[in-house]
Amino acid sequence: MPEPTTASAATTTTDTAISTATALPNDASLRVYAATDPERLYHLAVEPARGAPTWYAPDILKLVEFLTGGHSQAATDGAVRVGEHAARLGEAAGAAALMAHVAHELVRRPSSAALRPHFERPPVAGDPTTEFRACLLHEMALRWGLRDEPYVTFQAGLRELGHPLSWLPLASFHFENAMRQRSWTKGTMLSSLRPEQLYAAYPAIPPTDAGAEAGRAARRETDERRAETAVAPLAELGRCAAEFFTLPEPVDAVDFNSALLTSLGSPCLTGFTPDTLAVAHTTADDVAGDLFVPAFDGGMWGDGRPRAYSRLVTWRAMYALMDLDLSVELGDAVRAAAEHRWLRLAPGRSDFFFGDLSDLAFAVLDPTRTRVAVVAATDTD
Repeated sequence: MPEPTTASAATTTTDTAISTATALPNDASLRVYAATDPERLYHLAVEPARGAPTWYAPDILKLVEFLTGGHSQAATDGAVRVGEHAARLGEAAGAAALMAHVAHELVRRPSSAALRPHFERPPVAGDPTTEFRACLLHEMALRWGLRDEPYVTFQAGLRELGHPLSWLPLASFHFENAMRQRSWTKGTMLSSLRPEQLYAAYPAIPPTDAGAEAGRAARRETDERRAETAVAPLAELGRCAAEFFTLPEPVDAVDFNSALLTSLGSPCLTGFTPDTLAVAHTTADDVAGDLFVPAFDGGMWGDGRPRAYSRLVTWRAMYALMDLDLSVELGDAVRAAAEHRWLRLAPGRSDFFFGDLSDLAFAVLDPTRTRVAVVAATDTD
């Protein structure tokens, strides 16, 4: 069993769980315990029988709420230990969701001060609590941005271990504002936009004959790995696709429109005409924000990912759409995104789109104005 953190050592007695679940005290008592005896709430949360048949159970969520709502060091330590306990459960039903929930609730608080001591212990290969703290670190990075010790040292340790989250910076870009704002409420779903809603919120762009001509001359490119990366944030929706095309010569920016897109021969846009496919200008950060939501929430039936991993797959999807190598720094990627042209589509029902809960589609034109990427997803109950 890993040693407790310095901050929690004074209140930690043992991680041995109580053997039988008992009914929770009332909310008033739980509030008192959170303030005076958070150790008691921790032990209630990790009782084995309380999680049956799933560890992601209402009683545990309530206990986490009271622990994370108590901003004392002892209450924070207790909440962190619940997250670490969930990490040690590995493949147990609901354990990953519970771990993600604890990290999310801890970062919703106004201050990170009580979390700092939990990064004074370095990450260790094979220690499941390292996974929880890695998720927590990068949720904090998205929420606040981190630049002080011990966070920088912990991040360096993750990099030495080859942890996937270590690819992300501890900085928090203004570009990520939409991702931050859309991550506060778990359970959010993307709603399909009707054409009139699209044009009320985004600058419209009309079809052109030159756009149609450029689309008909395009060549479809097959890149399964790039496509898989581009749709990773959307993978738990009902259906998703990413497609890539090369134009024989640069197209004028004004001709990157519905006429071009419906002439590409894109399977996910089959059945649309320049007049029935609603298309409007948008920005890269808007695209990233909408990719983040299904990655974080999972759509109608999926569980979603921890916020840190949602950030990771969103950034990698943006890299795939722009065809950037992962060696490119995120700051450089933000600058590159501004040089691309981005379109948001409101497709409606078709052979690909369900036309029900969430229909999502974007297209991007690279700075050479010869390469087009399309990403689309749809969901239904």
